[in-house]
Amino acid sequence: MSKKSSLHCLLLAIFALGAQPAIHAQQSTNPNLQKGLGGLFSSPKEEDLLEPDKAFTIKTSFKGPATLVAVLTPANGYYMYKDKIRFGLKDASGVVIKSVKLPAGEVKNDPTFGRTETYNHPVQAEITLERAPKAKNFTLVAGYQGCHEKLGVCYPPIEKALKLTLP
Repeated sequence: MSKKSSLHCLLLAIFALGAQPAIHAQQSTNPNLQKGLGGLFSSPKEEDLLEPDKAFTIKTSFKGPATLVAVLTPANGYYMYKDKIRFGLKDASGVVIKSVKLPAGEVKNDPTFGRTETYNHPVQAEITLERAPKAKNFTLVAGYQGCHEKLGVCYPPIEKALKLTLP
């Protein structure tokens, strides 16, 4: 992994944890380091990293009383790993996931995970639920992970909790 990629991963991990990197008044004497850091925080352009919630979005809708559709969308220039997409339920009395269907992805030789399927476009996950007649509310927990294509920076796994009401 290059120094630039390592730096991106470190800064991304700090950002994902909500921590603020320490700022020192002393100026670095290493011009390569200054050039590398300058590229991260310069004016917005296509190669700049997006916040995780903008790089990867999820929207849900119901397709009937027992089918939930989750659309996962990587931003332009990003991709998601098929095998890192997971769904679970929380606070789901009377509701269980029966099956999850995802379409085939594009096979990629990934530097981190090797040969794997990815999505660089919106992907629809069809989640079949089994529910008790009086079941109403639950929380869908969605997990996924993806990367920026050009920079080769991978985000830490993302987990989203979505409170839903059955139709």
